[in-house]
Amino acid sequence: MVDAASNDDNSWIPIDLTQFSGNATLDTKGDVKLFWKIGDEYSTYGIASRSSGYLALGFSETGAMTGADIAVGSMDNGEFKFENRFATGFVSPEVSTDQQNNMRLKEGHQQDGVTAFVFEKKNIADCLEEQGNVNTESWQWFIYAFSDDNTFAQHKADNKGKSYIKLGTGDTISINEIRPVDNTQNFTITQPEVAIPTKETTYCYSMHKMPAGKKNYVLGERPVKSSSFLHHLVLYACYDITDEDKKMVDNKEADCAENFSNPCNGFVTEWSPGMSARTFEPGYGKPFGEEYYEYVMLETHYNNPDGIDGEKSAATFGLIYTDEPVETEVGTLTLGNVGNNFSLEPGKKSVPVTTVCTPECTENWPEEGLTAFSVFHHMHYRGRNARVQIIRDGKEIAPLSELRHFDYGNQFSKGLNQIKLLPGDKLINTCEFETTGDTETVQGGLSSQQEMCFSWVDYYPANTVMLCSQFNLGDREENGLTGTVGFCADRSKPEAEMYESTYLNSSYEALPETGKTCSASNSSGTESPDNAADDSAASSSLPSSTLLITVLSMLGFYLAFNN
Repeated sequence: MVDAASNDDNSWIPIDLTQFSGNATLDTKGDVKLFWKIGDEYSTYGIASRSSGYLALGFSETGAMTGADIAVGSMDNGEFKFENRFATGFVSPEVSTDQQNNMRLKEGHQQDGVTAFVFEKKNIADCLEEQGNVNTESWQWFIYAFSDDNTFAQHKADNKGKSYIKLGTGDTISINEIRPVDNTQNFTITQPEVAIPTKETTYCYSMHKMPAGKKNYVLGERPVKSSSFLHHLVLYACYDITDEDKKMVDNKEADCAENFSNPCNGFVTEWSPGMSARTFEPGYGKPFGEEYYEYVMLETHYNNPDGIDGEKSAATFGLIYTDEPVETEVGTLTLGNVGNNFSLEPGKKSVPVTTVCTPECTENWPEEGLTAFSVFHHMHYRGRNARVQIIRDGKEIAPLSELRHFDYGNQFSKGLNQIKLLPGDKLINTCEFETTGDTETVQGGLSSQQEMCFSWVDYYPANTVMLCSQFNLGDREENGLTGTVGFCADRSKPEAEMYESTYLNSSYEALPETGKTCSASNSSGTESPDNAADDSAASSSLPSSTLLITVLSMLGFYLAFNN
């Protein structure tokens, strides 16, 4: 990840660098460099590498090849050849039908073992089926590849990479990498070693005491890979737990019982194989301590689909923290399908699952509102697209976040350009799944072979609302309620609230959908139902006393980078 201009020697690059306002080194050796200047409709990019064959730069949503909008430069019979290609998957990218408007070559060079070219790229794509938007105001994933062969083909393993680069000038709150932080202390959470069962899905739990103090702040998160079988881990904050629960801190073994009930209902952080560390910028931190929570529960999910015997693991997660005050406290809001009580029809290219965070819950936010600065969209293998919409006073404003071409192996904290959320806002969380490879109904659930639909929104200043969504009670009556109800979990209240809400199926004036497909027509001012209640959702059989605990214990990430 890069967010600052590089001061390395650029004298070997045969293009005029004064035309650019930003630059970054994409590889660890300094042999691949990127330059840019952001414009209103088009932005200008320059890419150079110490190579004598083709050079490719891709604009990716996730850091994966799938969905990447790629510029390729090479020499062909003495002339510089430029192509716009699009990757439909982990296969050779196809030549895009548009070779005129989306990308436009300005100059290209190949000499003395250096390949370099300059081109323009449209910020907002006309056709998202084979092009990509660029996050010019915040963070953008770039992928690159190069070769000493001018024939565009598969490159060597070490001739590729990806980098998350900040193109905009807005303030950054968190960085997805390790950075040194002065005046901090280290704290490591280690779950006792477990013998991984031969069954496909195993969840294990262990409780840990956080460093003492009335108010401390997490400033950095440092995951450590422990096992290839570790599918994810989640760190939960423990609010208002009993003395009996606290005795788990002394347990010499993790609890891997199928019927384990997690008493901790706050969200702290997460990890999965390959996921990067995170560091907050100076002045920001996640609070913990006597005034917040003193204990955490570490949840690990082990995935062993082949039933391999004899494997062991001791999961570890490191934190850096301080007891010095920070200017701004950071919080996390959970959106999505609590309880995973939905099902997906098989054999479909796109099956949406949508849930609503209603104004009855968001009206508890402070009058000045919250500022969202990053979001994790989470699904499993069938996930394809995700978005969070903001509805205010019956109108959709700019989306909180959109993610196309979701990749299970390349999940990350998507940086936002600090979006304001106000009391009374309605938030619509949607996941789109592809079930063309399934012949039977797919259920939502904890297993890797099932599906989830969540978005975790990081924001400031920290608020007491932890989760905002809806829940399908089915025919079961709870406190006089049946069917789909609003659901709001606030750490300042002993129980989550369930309530009737007219906002679960209300319409609103939608933003025009442009560029979604090549044949899409632009239209605005339409009344769009938000499809809040998922008709295929299975009714829950949870008793009300365990509903919140069970719902929040299901909020795990399953992230893994596939480089």
